[in-house]
Amino acid sequence: MPPDKIAWTNLESHSCTSYATREYVAEMNVSPWSRQWTNICMSTPVVVHGQPHFPSRCEYRSGTVIGHFAVKYNEPDCVTYWSGYRDWGCTAEGSHKRHIEHHLMNVPANADYKEFCATTPARFLDREFSGADSCFNSIWGVYGQWFINDPSC
Repeated sequence: MPPDKIAWTNLESHSCTSYATREYVAEMNVSPWSRQWTNICMSTPVVVHGQPHFPSRCEYRSGTVIGHFAVKYNEPDCVTYWSGYRDWGCTAEGSHKRHIEHHLMNVPANADYKEFCATTPARFLDREFSGADSCFNSIWGVYGQWFINDPSC
């Protein structure tokens, strides 16, 4: 198929995969029998929210070339945030570590809470963090934990 005739079809939004990121999936109108289908797929962008996106991966499924796209903006349903700052104090005397905990809010149903916990940015104690050091899920929700260097501990 000529390059100017290759196109993505049946674009669908799927689930949120991490902080502010949603997966989209589309079919490509290229023959999977072409030895170059993977290269063609990976080098052909799809337009989502008015911007081009290249696939994060491509696959051949049931006679169709499928592209997977991670869209990392303009996905408000995928935006999680921290609430309920709690300072648990020093982890142990002489540890030089302070234990901080936050409640993770707006986690999508059936989402991988650990992925959201690890990728949701936080700001406290005049520092910025790309995500929590560790996470746990309880009956009250998902919580992120940080173990901050603190010479007073």
